[in-house]
Order: sequence, then structure tokens, then C-alpha cells
Amino acid sequence: MAGGGWSSLPADLLREVSGRLYSDADHLHIHQVCTHWRAATLPVSACRPWVVAGRALQRGLVPIGDYSLRLPGGGAERMDAGLRRAPPGLRHCCGASRGWLALTDDARSPTRLALWEPLSGAEIPLPCLSPITRVSLSGDPLASRGWVAMVSQLKGREGQKTLVCRRGDAAWTVLFERGTSEIDTVVFHRGKVYYIDILRNIVVCDLDAKCTQVFHACTPVSMLCSCDKFHPERGVHLVACDGEVLLVVVRWGGHPSLAEIYRPEWKGNHQLGLGERVMDLGDHSLFVGRGDTFSLSAKEFPAIKRNCVYYADKNYKQQHWISVFHLEQPDVVEEIPYPEELKEDMINWMPHSWFCPRRPLFTQERA
Repeated sequence: MAGGGWSSLPADLLREVSGRLYSDADHLHIHQVCTHWRAATLPVSACRPWVVAGRALQRGLVPIGDYSLRLPGGGAERMDAGLRRAPPGLRHCCGASRGWLALTDDARSPTRLALWEPLSGAEIPLPCLSPITRVSLSGDPLASRGWVAMVSQLKGREGQKTLVCRRGDAAWTVLFERGTSEIDTVVFHRGKVYYIDILRNIVVCDLDAKCTQVFHACTPVSMLCSCDKFHPERGVHLVACDGEVLLVVVRWGGHPSLAEIYRPEWKGNHQLGLGERVMDLGDHSLFVGRGDTFSLSAKEFPAIKRNCVYYADKNYKQQHWISVFHLEQPDVVEEIPYPEELKEDMINWMPHSWFCPRRPLFTQERA
């Protein structure tokens, strides 16, 4: 390197370094340094995050049999080209978490369950349960040795209970037997799992101490609207951002503030308080909807805008599938329409969940 400086780094070393980069911005920048670096590294074809789109079943419960990975905007291009083939026989998706898909062989009576990483093709079998509604992960199994999987399972006609499985376990362990209504979103944060159901009940479980608390968010959330005309919530979600768990309230049109973010206060007697309202996320934006939620930095992921709430939700009556709420303009929403190829069947197709692959997709992989 002494003669040519950084521009003379060996190509194999550059590929090794670029393979360890996390953010889309880093991949874009390393490819732009000079001609030699550009020749030794791969150009980015599709930045993150993506959306898992699928056909909705009754009450929106998963698994879904007909699904695809798509970009959220720009015509919702399918990402199938460049991805590995799913493991044979695992046709149904029952979760998208930490860059992995949870796949099973049958929607109603599964006999196989596995985690699958679509860029590398890595596969991790899990003990199978029947039936299954959704699988979530606390961490990336290829990067976190202490990762935990949580599965929700039907309890009665409409309820759901949760179970957990750690790396190497031969069976699932019950986490919360009493159950809730249909689980909407799931967040793992600092050794705990937080999930909220469609009736606004929030369950907080300590994964090590197996201690469970239930908080009721319906009343404090409904009291947020002080308008002459009540505006119902379109969704209430939890998301981890910058070291804390936040509560996101999304409303239908007409309200002066369409998306609001609060710091929850976990009080005694199952009561939830709503503390300080968060007006500025800095460079971050939140990605909420069904399934797992997460936050991303616009500095690291240049395809997104800063200080926004990206909301994936089935809204076929208004022909939108992604809504972008700008916190600096609380009464303004940017709507991303349904993909053209899905418009004829919007009633059945929906954004199943957000999906952030472990790395971006490169141009050569889509050739």
C-alpha cells in the first residue's frame, strides 16, 4: 500500500471489508471511492427496507401462502431475482424478523418450521408447533449467540398465547399462557419482549425471569383526542428507537396530528401512562404496522427520510398500502399507492410486515 496509498488496497481485502459493512450508506460510499475500489466491490441495486406482501387470511392471521418481498415505493418492485430459493416444501410465511423469514410447510397443520435468510440461503430448523400464527426474533441468529424466538399460537377461537425457544432447544416453553387477543406488533428490548394486541393490551415479559405484566392502553390512548369530533385510531404500536421503547398512535384523516409518538410510563395495577410526546426523532424514522417494528437512521439508509413514521397497513378502500407521516408536518401524510399488479385484488393483498434484510441486494445478484 505504500506506493499507491488507499487506492492500492488488495481487491480481496476490499471485498472482505465491504462484506462486514452494515449500512446501505457504507456500501454506497465504498463503491464510490475510486476506480479500483469500484471494480473490487459490488454496486447496490436495492436499498432497504423492504415489505413482505401477501394474501390476507381471516382476521389477518398468518401463515400466508402467497407472498413476495417488495420495495415499499417506486412501483413496489419484486425482489425475487437475486434471492435464494426457499427450502423445498416450506411454502408458507409465518413471520419476518431481523432479516429472516419464518417458513412452514402448511398453513393449518404444519409439520416443519424453519428460519430462512433469503440472501445467503441459510436455514435454521425450529421445533414445530401446530397451529402457528407468527414467529419473531430477538436478534439475528448469525450475529447474536443469545437470540430467542417467540411464537404466537391460537388459544380458543380468537385468542393467542406465546411461547419461546432458545438456540438449541428441542421444544418451546410457554411464555404467557393466559393469552391475549390477536397480537399486532412485537418488540424485543433489553432482555424483554413487548407486544400489543388489537384490543390495545400490552404484554411485557422478562425473558430471563419469566415475569409477565399486562398493561391496558385503550383508555389513555382514546383520551389523547380532544377534538369536538372523535377520531378513532388507525393503529397503536410499539417500537424500539435509540435505546427506548416508544408508543406510536396513528389516526385516520381529519385529526390535526395523524401520527403521534409517546414515551410510555409503566405504572402499577396494569395501568399505562403516556409521558412526554416525542416530536423529533433526529435522523431516525420508525417502521410500524403488523409484526415486528424497528427504527432506521436516514444517514445509514439513504432510501428513507428522517423524522418520519412509515406505516404499512391494508387500506384498499383508499388504494394506499404505505403511509409516510412527517413529524414536522403533523397534519400531512404521504401516501404510496398499491402496486399496479395487485390493484385488481386489493381486498386480499396487503403489506404483511416490514422487512429489513441483513444487507442490501447487489446488482450482480439480480443479473
